[in-house]
Amino acid sequence: MAKIAILSFYSGVVERGVETFAYEIIKRISKKHETTIFQSGSSKYVSGENSPKIEKFVVKEIRVSSSKPQSSGNLLSKLYLDGQSLKILIFTLLTLPKIYKAKSNLIIPLNGGWQTALIRVFSKVTGKKMLISGHAGIGSDDAWNLFFRPDVFVALTRSERDWTKKFVPEVRVATIPNGVDLSRFNPKVQAKNLPLSKPIIVCASALVPYKRLDLTVRAVAKTDKLSLLVLGDGPMHGQIDTLGKRLLGKRYLRIVVPYEQMPAYYRAGQVFTLASKTEAFGISYVEAMACNLPVVTTSDRSREEIINQAGILTNPENIDQYAKDLSIAVNTNYRNIPYNQALKFSWNKIAQDYETLMKDVLKR
Repeated sequence: MAKIAILSFYSGVVERGVETFAYEIIKRISKKHETTIFQSGSSKYVSGENSPKIEKFVVKEIRVSSSKPQSSGNLLSKLYLDGQSLKILIFTLLTLPKIYKAKSNLIIPLNGGWQTALIRVFSKVTGKKMLISGHAGIGSDDAWNLFFRPDVFVALTRSERDWTKKFVPEVRVATIPNGVDLSRFNPKVQAKNLPLSKPIIVCASALVPYKRLDLTVRAVAKTDKLSLLVLGDGPMHGQIDTLGKRLLGKRYLRIVVPYEQMPAYYRAGQVFTLASKTEAFGISYVEAMACNLPVVTTSDRSREEIINQAGILTNPENIDQYAKDLSIAVNTNYRNIPYNQALKFSWNKIAQDYETLMKDVLKR
């Protein structure tokens, strides 16, 4: 039995792909291993500092003031000297004694930056292993993670794997995608009744610049009958809401819903879309496909791998083409192709792949 520690600063604060990954993986591998997740936010699993084991894993809160992550391209952020990066630094320093006391032999830091650096030094000194899961995607953040030579790097897609091998060929790389809980996300979920005319295009996303929600609003506005449901929040909510109401009127609705209610809102739509410029993986794609929604999204190698025949890859910057592809997807009978594609990404299978990898890393 291994002792595994996962550091997830934003767990209990937001429910993005990274935080979903942390809980879904730890719930499954805890059946055979002693597992702990360290987070800054509150959790229904926590009842004080010495929280009892619930669902066979422990959640510990490390009290550091945290806010929702902000996307910023400024110099301080790139150097990990912005406020949030420094809070993650403090969070990690406070976590290290607890990891040492728990005698964890495999550590999975999920927040990059100084956290990766500290855990690498700690793991080298104490003889522990470090696993990095490439949630940042191809670019500077995962380049930083790879600079510290983890014992294994998990690429979420084949294109990320190829980039990693070219960038640092000496680092061991495994390819394991993100997943979806098919017991929660599936076509049998009762659809939410919404005050929008059908067909409804669904977009689940943080409202930050690189997600390019403005392109989605403009594309839907180019159609005659499509409505847009945006599930999410973020610093651009005022700008996106203003644009949506101006261009779409009653055909626009943005709401924030708890994660456990997301399947009912996916099921309310006919097509899912996300026009983000980049995505390490995009867990919302597989959640939508599990609810049997076809996907219209940005064309690149990673998303081609994830979506396959379950939708349309487009160029969202070409608003006319984007609008046309949304209409085509709405009027195409995909039968069960999206759901069948989502079956490839079951968390149960993915957790097994992680468990096999972890055992091998610890043996080495």
